[in-house]
Amino acid sequence: MYDFDVQGNGSIEIASSAQISPEIQVIFQSPGRITIGDYCVIGPGVKFVCAGGDVTIGDWTTLHDRCLVLSGEGVQIGAHCWFGQNSVIDGTGGITIGRGVRVGMYSQLWSHVAAGEQIEGCTLFGERPVVIEDDVWLVGSCIVASGVTVGRRSVALIGSNITKSCGSNTVLAGSPAAPKPNLSFYRDITLDEKWKALEGWLREIAMNIGAISEKNESKGTHALRLDLDFSGGLIIFNRDTATAFSTRLQYPEATVCCVEDKTYNKRLTTIEYKVLKPLSGNKARFNSI
Repeated sequence: MYDFDVQGNGSIEIASSAQISPEIQVIFQSPGRITIGDYCVIGPGVKFVCAGGDVTIGDWTTLHDRCLVLSGEGVQIGAHCWFGQNSVIDGTGGITIGRGVRVGMYSQLWSHVAAGEQIEGCTLFGERPVVIEDDVWLVGSCIVASGVTVGRRSVALIGSNITKSCGSNTVLAGSPAAPKPNLSFYRDITLDEKWKALEGWLREIAMNIGAISEKNESKGTHALRLDLDFSGGLIIFNRDTATAFSTRLQYPEATVCCVEDKTYNKRLTTIEYKVLKPLSGNKARFNSI
């Protein structure tokens, strides 16, 4: 049924647009479910071990070579996430990972700890859920301990050992990791600035893929298509939510993206992939509605 190694009884649902290496392994120690979204990439050597909890991986997420996913209470991974080689994602005690999370290679996210014999009084045993909020970046070789919540847009510098929860927009470093209050990697940016930056990226993408590009400055729209007969689809970017709403009504077959709320209506067309893929790296990540 599958091109990869599956052991035990469980169900697997993979979106047709996902790219799955034949060199992955899935082990169901007890029945569970794995769901992999559109445009996901699962690299060679990735291993899933499911002990009852479900695994859900959102659209556009990549698990690079030899990542290990453990699911006890469950693993929930949002859209546009990226995990470097040999990363560990442990959902023994449950783990929830938001959108746009980037995890550098050799990082380990643990929701459980177990060492020594409990009969001899060892207290190093427990399962506590981990939460990694949207747009967190664990630069590389980072460790997240069980029970920890890492706040939105936080950045953990390389080698950080995160043993305590932190709030949003925190920069962490060290072992154990401590906040660096004088560091910040985000600045405020206006909608006008966002739209101007996006238009520059769209011009570059259109040139690279040979797309036809059409702008309407007064309406705040920028449309791209690959061919005159629209056989490759149509993608339209709108500056604000009101314009996007009316555009979706006017062009129901098109992929319509809104800069203000970062949404798009998925159509799984050629132009959708060719445009959103280069944007989704580190430029602009749109989320399906």
